[in-house]
Amino acid sequence: MEKYFLGILGSYVDTLYESDTYPKEGDFSHARFISWSAGGCPFNVAAICAAKGCEVKVLDMLGKDEDTTAFLLNEMDRLHMDREFVSVKEDVTNGRVLIILTGEKRTMFIIDPLRPFYEVDEKMQELLNNATYIYSLMHMINRSFKDIEPLLEAKRHGARIVLDGSSKYDDPSRVKILYDLADGLFINETDYERLSEHSLKDPKEIIFENGGEFVVVTHGSEGSDLYLKDRKIYMPAMQNVDVLDSTGAGDAFAGCFLACLMKGMNYEKALKLATVNGAYACTVIGGLGGVCSLEQLEEFAKERGYDL
Repeated sequence: MEKYFLGILGSYVDTLYESDTYPKEGDFSHARFISWSAGGCPFNVAAICAAKGCEVKVLDMLGKDEDTTAFLLNEMDRLHMDREFVSVKEDVTNGRVLIILTGEKRTMFIIDPLRPFYEVDEKMQELLNNATYIYSLMHMINRSFKDIEPLLEAKRHGARIVLDGSSKYDDPSRVKILYDLADGLFINETDYERLSEHSLKDPKEIIFENGGEFVVVTHGSEGSDLYLKDRKIYMPAMQNVDVLDSTGAGDAFAGCFLACLMKGMNYEKALKLATVNGAYACTVIGGLGGVCSLEQLEEFAKERGYDL
């Protein structure tokens, strides 16, 4: 069977507004509607992988009586995601994200989806087992499965699980899930420090001891560090980029990096293209700003003198 990228979603609808003033506690600020789009970190990453020409399958639950369900399903089709394993159920509430932009500042209010656990039958287990990469958030793993045995079974069949490391790590179970599952990890420097405080030693050492493949620590406008078992690669951020909206830049980075690995590129090439995709996403409003082809990225980099 042909391998593919599998996103465990928990889809959201992002609603963007623009405000002239950044409110403090007790203040009010008028906001103007900009747009709404499908979103959520795993959704964005899956869409970006698909835009790079990878086969993408998604696992998700949507609410039968939710007004955003038809929109999300149509977006999955438009973005070339295989949604065979997207179920529509009565006991599900879709997620929403309210994003308010004030200049370069961003305020986000996240309303998480409500849903039962997946009932993992033979067909769903086969979906997990045959993936090249499975990507999700740790809290979405907690919301989706009664236990992580189906994912451990997928790892035993060769699937590699990649997690977004955003968390406060005040729940020890999330730390354990990360180390039990992560073959790859994308995490910003603040969350890496938090994870370190709740770990017995350097998190990347634990991941590599457990057979992990890579750890990427992002530093915003300062670039990123890619850690492998035998070396570290630093990649500076792109310059000469007019930032319009940084929403989804990290997702653009992660999705492009994984797509490049799936296409057989080496780590350094994948890291360079991921850096370009993160910058590209900042020039487009919305979390799906990183949805573009590899050819578009190469042209974007060339125009700005960035050597690929």
